[in-house]
Amino acid sequence: MGWESYTFVGALIAGWSLVIITTTRWILQSGLKSLDHRFEAMEEKIAQTAVEQQGLDRNLLQLKADLPLNYVRREDEIRKETVINAKLDALAAKIDRLQARTKDE
Repeated sequence: MGWESYTFVGALIAGWSLVIITTTRWILQSGLKSLDHRFEAMEEKIAQTAVEQQGLDRNLLQLKADLPLNYVRREDEIRKETVINAKLDALAAKIDRLQARTKDE
């Protein structure tokens, strides 16, 4: 083999290496672009979710503020009903005593 054949083989190897390097670089760049687009989409979704989360937090705080105004706890209602029943029982006893007194007279 002569000097020209080594030069030709070297040029082939250099050319093939350049093709492989260029192809690899192109594949990596397209993959990075794809990842960039995915990250941008994820960032948009995260921002949208954050806005929705703020709305939900606001609604929850409003519900917590309105809850004591609009609803009565079970224990409070039972206590109130017990007091009313005691007053009705006392009133019924007074009526019975009054009826008994009017019958005696």
